Amino acid sequence: MSEPFSEIPELARADEAVRDGIGEEDNPVPLWFNVGFYGLIVFGILYIVYYLGSGWSQSGQYQAEMERAEALLAEHRATLPSKNPYHDDANAIAEGKQVFDEICSVCHKPDGSGLVGPSLVDPYWKYGDDDESLFTSVSEGRPLGMPPWGTQLGGEKIWKSLAYLETLPKSDTPGVGAPQAPPTAGGTP
Repeated sequence: MSEPFSEIPELARADEAVRDGIGEEDNPVPLWFNVGFYGLIVFGILYIVYYLGSGWSQSGQYQAEMERAEALLAEHRATLPSKNPYHDDANAIAEGKQVFDEICSVCHKPDGSGLVGPSLVDPYWKYGDDDESLFTSVSEGRPLGMPPWGTQLGGEKIWKSLAYLETLPKSDTPGVGAPQAPPTAGGTP
């Protein structure tokens, strides 16, 4: 059986002495290695020139994706009802009470008077008290504490919980989050 590299001649280096029977050989670098090495250098230079001259940028791609997302959001918002379809529907209000008790009451208290979140029974509404504004507040969230619940609850459960919210007894007393309300422990007005 012959050795696999026995065809490649090894050339002894003239300037190196053989020590203990071991000499340094001067084998040429394989052609495929040189072609690959210099090819990668050329490719890298061409890629940099193309990247800089093409006008493509990460921020441009991000901006285009944001514009597409805004267009999709606008289309989606156009399909949503602007009025609560569950006004005075007893079954929907009962389902909305369950959602409110499980999720909303943690921040707004079971009676809606507000704990960490603002009061939902006083006349002060920072983002509006019409159906569309309330739905947007719950589904998309608001700055400084209101998380978006749209993906977890879906539109139907949000509308039902808002139908239940309408049944809570209202109060003229400023609650948590109202302009004149005193700050409470753990919450911001």
